[in-house]
Amino acid sequence: MAKGGKDILRRIKSVKNTQQITKAMKMVAAARLRKSESRAQASRPYTDTLRKVMSSLSGLTGDSSHPYLAHIHPEVNRVMVVLFSSDKGLAGAFNVNLIRKSEEFIREQRARGNEVELVMVGRKAYQYFRRRGWSTGELIPAFTNSTTFAEMRPLTHRITDAYMNGQVSEVYLVYARYINVARNIPTVVRLLPIEAPAGTMAGKTGFNEEYELEPSPEALLELLLPRYFQTVLFQASIENFTAENASRMVAMENATKAAGDMIKALTLQYNKARQAGITLELLDIVGGAEALKG
Repeated sequence: MAKGGKDILRRIKSVKNTQQITKAMKMVAAARLRKSESRAQASRPYTDTLRKVMSSLSGLTGDSSHPYLAHIHPEVNRVMVVLFSSDKGLAGAFNVNLIRKSEEFIREQRARGNEVELVMVGRKAYQYFRRRGWSTGELIPAFTNSTTFAEMRPLTHRITDAYMNGQVSEVYLVYARYINVARNIPTVVRLLPIEAPAGTMAGKTGFNEEYELEPSPEALLELLLPRYFQTVLFQASIENFTAENASRMVAMENATKAAGDMIKALTLQYNKARQAGITLELLDIVGGAEALKG
């Protein structure tokens, strides 16, 4: 065996084992991605339609007197940020981008003179901010494909209670919006109060004044608002989980390719060392033969 050849072979074996692990993780992430991607695409039309209905109804209420449609505690200089992340790592820059987006938003709020209360869904963001001295509260596990509406009710109640009791004046959601396998966008959405787009007042877009609604728009809002919050959070959790799996699949694919390149480089290094060892052995043999002749 060439000098150092055993160490190189040991490294090659170790890298091959790592390559098998990353390849298996890529396959698992791809399977989860296919399932969550179809679920996210199927739920988007419902979420978008409900958001348009809520915007149209908020325009019909006229003075926007509903507490979910107006700042009921404008004097409170404190906002809540609900940050979605993941429980597991090895997902490339997925969690880093979400944390960076939230930190950027926090700096903007502090520049306006507002305090920030963080509610973190996912272990990675929880651990990051706790190490930096934030009051993290209770850890909320990251939502997955198996998450149901009932499992999200504690988070919904925590948000609405803080807003209605005057603990915060606004509530924002930070999550990764899934675009495709290679791209997801860290997004900030205001949950409370609901922000109606410009031009959604009655007679312009959405519902028209000629329509008579029964029950009244106010009654419809009372009925639909709880469903709206659950739907927005549910859609965000699906989008975030889909983006996480896409990022992990890409990261594991890159890791598998990098391991393959390392194996090639180590194999070449081993062959060079082996050839050098063979050359030295031949020189010793030739030198011994010449010595015997002399």
